[in-house]
Amino acid sequence: MTPRKPTLHDVAAAAGVSIAAVSFALRDKPGVSPETKERVLAAARELGYTVNLPARSLRTSRYGAIGLYLPPGSTRLPYYTEFAFGVVDAADRLGLSVILLPHRDTDDDSPPTAFVDGYIVVDATTEDAGIRGILDAGRPVVSGEHVLGGDERVSGSVVYDHVTATTRLLDHLSAAGAHRIAAVLPPDGTAWSRDVADAYAAWTAGRGDDPLSRRIGFIPTAAEVAAAVDDLLTIAEVDAIVVVPSGSAAPALDSAHRAGRRVGEDLLLAAYVDEPLHGLLTPSVTSFDLEPRDVGAACVALLAEVWDADPHDRVRAIQPRLLVRDSTSRVRCRGAGPGLAAPVRVRGPRRRSGSPVRRVAGPGRRSTETASG
Repeated sequence: MTPRKPTLHDVAAAAGVSIAAVSFALRDKPGVSPETKERVLAAARELGYTVNLPARSLRTSRYGAIGLYLPPGSTRLPYYTEFAFGVVDAADRLGLSVILLPHRDTDDDSPPTAFVDGYIVVDATTEDAGIRGILDAGRPVVSGEHVLGGDERVSGSVVYDHVTATTRLLDHLSAAGAHRIAAVLPPDGTAWSRDVADAYAAWTAGRGDDPLSRRIGFIPTAAEVAAAVDDLLTIAEVDAIVVVPSGSAAPALDSAHRAGRRVGEDLLLAAYVDEPLHGLLTPSVTSFDLEPRDVGAACVALLAEVWDADPHDRVRAIQPRLLVRDSTSRVRCRGAGPGLAAPVRVRGPRRRSGSPVRRVAGPGRRSTETASG
């Protein structure tokens, strides 16, 4: 069997530094100390690492740029903004520029005209003409999440373990006393939405129940969320709801209030994707911190490995961090008297106690909520 060639990732691990530091040292660029550079070069010699000259030429002598493609309409959502900043920051550390690619007409699947050395896409599907054009462009592609319908055509992916995460969230709600958990789900058009829906269905079936779910848009309006939650709350046994699409938590709280339910007491509510607003609502809303900046940076690091050589692990899995807040803690809502629901309101930041948060992947911002898992 032919031994596997060492990669940039291997050199970084052996030298105890980041992939960006290895790239700087091997390219003789400023930004690392002489001691770090020598440690990187020594690790490279020991591992028998050699620079992929065609890949280096592609990266340094042509365009020095990465094309970033976000889902249509997604720039209004905090997750994608943070993901994009993670890509830009990591690329800058490697001396690369990032070009945000425009969206095409639905029937225009021609390759992008941007002069880039590779692409990063996120939450992609081949139903999007822009994604089909990128996959046909003949450049390396790294995806945040699997590419539905085209996963075999990307060079690598950084993905969340949504099955484990969804199961952990449902187990948390059950442990908090929920017996009948409903879900508001996004359309079945991306790999992650499929994984979450499948995990929810499997979890409920394992307890002898049928799923209680409603589908709304990927980027829903408040009216869509309200209609779905209002409908689920007509089912008397529902005592917990998970809202999966971004931007759903506040409208769901409003619906619960109108129905006379006390979130955190007789109704537990969790969102799937954390947003800055969730910690400011009353009650604050449990959700997953997906650490999008770290994932964007991880996509850049993986693309750098693809340029260098074929990475031995094309798929990097990340476990989201569950931030447990008042909406699932059976904490009495402030300002709610007997039989009354607390109004939904935004509050200013306050200090909260909780266990230390363990980082899942790379540098990022810490949270003060209690982290589970």
